[in-house]
Amino acid sequence: MNMKKISGIVAGVALAAGLSAPASAVTLVAGDLKITINAFDAGTIRYGDTTGVKCTSVAACNAVPGIQQAPNSQSGEDTWGIFSVQSISRVSDGSLIFTAGQNGEYMTGMFGGIRDTYVEVTGSLTPQTLALGTGGWLNMYLTGQNYNSSYGPDGRIGDQGYTGITDIPGTLALSAVFGEGVLGGFPEYTYTTSYANNTISGGSQAYLDVTGGSWARMFDTNMQFDPNGMAHDMFLKVTYGQTGQSAEAGWTVDASGDVMAKVPEPGSLALLGLGFAGLAGLRRRRAAK
Repeated sequence: MNMKKISGIVAGVALAAGLSAPASAVTLVAGDLKITINAFDAGTIRYGDTTGVKCTSVAACNAVPGIQQAPNSQSGEDTWGIFSVQSISRVSDGSLIFTAGQNGEYMTGMFGGIRDTYVEVTGSLTPQTLALGTGGWLNMYLTGQNYNSSYGPDGRIGDQGYTGITDIPGTLALSAVFGEGVLGGFPEYTYTTSYANNTISGGSQAYLDVTGGSWARMFDTNMQFDPNGMAHDMFLKVTYGQTGQSAEAGWTVDASGDVMAKVPEPGSLALLGLGFAGLAGLRRRRAAK
């Protein structure tokens, strides 16, 4: 079923329920798109300051003495977190396609499942940790409210749920897995991160392969190529650091970054968060009765 039909069906459902349709839609024009995000991460750190290779497998990395495991991690993962899309823009002409909160609509999500598989520490005066991961998934939702990072890692609900993101009315826009090939010459890794041990500030990179969601057809393009020549759908890069806001809530770091994607054909995709405000009001009225 194409996206125009999906948008029409959802609009009809909303109007049939007595809700109002949104004033606009997200129009994804052809070209290079940049999805700008803010995020909060829970990660495994403290592999030590002594220079050298610390581990070369998931099991060995889990057994490194003194590590600080990612808070509320699931299934042995070492990196997970939440994010909010601040904007979507077209790189070629700078045009703004989406801004968080317009028409009361937001895009929020969650990622996780990344396991440290190789860790190395370099430098003596200012030690740096390089961690290469395998695995990983990401889900992005269209909802009627922004994320709330103050819940901290304790806001997690099971493996792929988070309070205020997955337990409210919303639609899965995109789901993806972290694709292998992020590091040239070593195609098995899906995620690379490097940070200064004394500040826990650094950056991460990954390629994403779309697996589902209402926007999957538009973004499943295989137009991003990793250093090993393998094709992916999107490229993620972030910078992060530990600030008072993230530390107070229990997160390891907070981050900002962007996801690059190429959309070969233009298309108008109505945000499937139609009438969320009206839906919430309707539920409250029913509860009052």
